Amino acid sequence: MIRNYSFSADSVKELVGKIQNFSGFRPTLGIIFSSVALGIPDLETGLSSIGLPLFGCSTSGEILSEGSEDPVFEESAVCCLLDIDPSLFSVRLFKKGDESDSDLGKRIGDWGKGIFADPAFIIAIAGLKNDGEAIIQGIESVIPEGQRIYGGIAGDDFRFSETYAFTSDGYSVNGAAVIIFDRSRVEVEGFTTSGWVGVGTDMVITLSKGNTVYKINNRPPVEIFREYLQVTDEELQHIGVSFPLFVRRKDGSEIARTFLSVDYNDGSMVFAGSIPTGARVRFSSSFGYDIIEKAVRDLKNWHTDHPGADLLILFSCKARHLAAGPIVAEEIRAASDLWNAPLIGFFSYGEIGPTRSGTCDLHNETLSLVSIRLHTD
Repeated sequence: MIRNYSFSADSVKELVGKIQNFSGFRPTLGIIFSSVALGIPDLETGLSSIGLPLFGCSTSGEILSEGSEDPVFEESAVCCLLDIDPSLFSVRLFKKGDESDSDLGKRIGDWGKGIFADPAFIIAIAGLKNDGEAIIQGIESVIPEGQRIYGGIAGDDFRFSETYAFTSDGYSVNGAAVIIFDRSRVEVEGFTTSGWVGVGTDMVITLSKGNTVYKINNRPPVEIFREYLQVTDEELQHIGVSFPLFVRRKDGSEIARTFLSVDYNDGSMVFAGSIPTGARVRFSSSFGYDIIEKAVRDLKNWHTDHPGADLLILFSCKARHLAAGPIVAEEIRAASDLWNAPLIGFFSYGEIGPTRSGTCDLHNETLSLVSIRLHTD
C-alpha cells in the first residue's frame, strides 16, 4: 500500500503551506496539476525550496476525487503527496531546444531504460505545437516492445496561449515532465475510453507536414472547419475542440485528432498528433451523456480484470467536460468508487494511453486512466 494524502488549493501560498505543514507522514513524491491562473512560474519557485521530487503540469480544469465532494475544480491546484520508496521511481524535466519531437521522445526513452530495465512512463507534455504522437513514437523506438507510456498534454484553461510542464527542477513551455516507475516492483496499468463517433463524409488531407495540416481537399483547413461548424474565427478554437477529425489509418482503425493552434494567415492548423498527407479524415462528435454512460460501462469491465490500485491518475480531454457538463463528474466518481482509491488528474488537450490492440498512442476526446499499485508478492 502506498500511503498518500491529497488536497486542493486556490493559491500558490496555500498549496506550499499545506505541503510544508503536513505532518501525517514524510512524503517522497508529489503530483501536482495546476491552473495557469495560479502562475506556474510562481508555483515552481514556491515549490523549489521544499526539497521534494515533483511531477506536474498546467491544466484546463483539475480533478481530485475523495469523499462526496465535487471532483472537478477550476482555476485551482490539486496535489497528491505519496510515501513511496524512492528506489521505485524517478522524475525528470526534459526541456526542448531545436530537436525534433521524435528526438525528444528518444531522449526520454533512453533516460528511462537507463534507470530501470522495465520502466513505465507517465508523461506530461507542454506546448501547443508539439507533435505528441511523434514524441511517443520516439520513446517507443528506443525501449523494448510492450512497455507502458501514459499521460496527457498540458492545458491552459482553454486560453490556447502557453502551457507548462514542471518538476522540482524547473518548468518548460515546450518540453515534458516525466515520471517512471520500476515495473518489476510497481504495477502500472492503463485504460482508455472515448465515445466520440464519426459524422459526415470522408475528406482527404492533401498537404501536411507532421502534425501541421495545410490543405484538406485542397483547401485551407480553417475554411473547412469554419464552414462545417458555421462559426467565426473568434469562436473556432473553443467550438472546434469538440469536433475533432477522425483519421483513418492503414489498418482501418480511426483515431481522433484535435487542433491546438491556428495560423489565420495561411489557414493551417497544428493538431495534437500527426496527420499524414493522403490520410482520409472525417469530422466526429459526441452525444453528451452517452459518452459518460459508455465510460462507466467500460470502467466496470476493465475493473473486473484490474481490481487493485493504490492510486489512480486520470487524464481526461477538456472536450469531455464541455460535452457532458457537470455530469462529467459521474465517470470520475465511478473510477474512484470502483477501486476505492484516491484519484488525481486534470482536463487535458490530449491523452496518452493504450489502443484496443494494446499499443500506446496519443488520443483526443478520451478518458485515460492509470492505476498504480505496489506488488504484493
